[in-house]
Amino acid sequence: MQNLIRLNRVLLTGLSIMTGLVKLFQMDDEMQIFWGAGFSTTAIVVFGVVQLLGGLLLIPPQTTRYGAALMIPTFVIATGVLFVNGLYPFGVFSVLFVASAAVAVAFPHWTRPHPLQ
Repeated sequence: MQNLIRLNRVLLTGLSIMTGLVKLFQMDDEMQIFWGAGFSTTAIVVFGVVQLLGGLLLIPPQTTRYGAALMIPTFVIATGVLFVNGLYPFGVFSVLFVASAAVAVAFPHWTRPHPLQ
């Protein structure tokens, strides 16, 4: 279980940082999707900053829970954006990102108790 929690955290961190950077670099496909949902360029960039910050907070064990909690609403919003644009398969799949962040909130650095404790 401990290895799954670590893997989840690593994947969630990478996903969070990458989704933030895609918006900060204003990659065309990403911008089109968010524009299609009514976001301004400024709002998309700010959204990317929040996602990047959430991803960076996932790195230190002391702030993992905060980073994951920050990512949950961003993933919910991004999932809604996908649905608004009619990208239903991607929207359904991105619900897993919300679940992944929820796992990181619940188990930010879960470890097994030491056998002698």
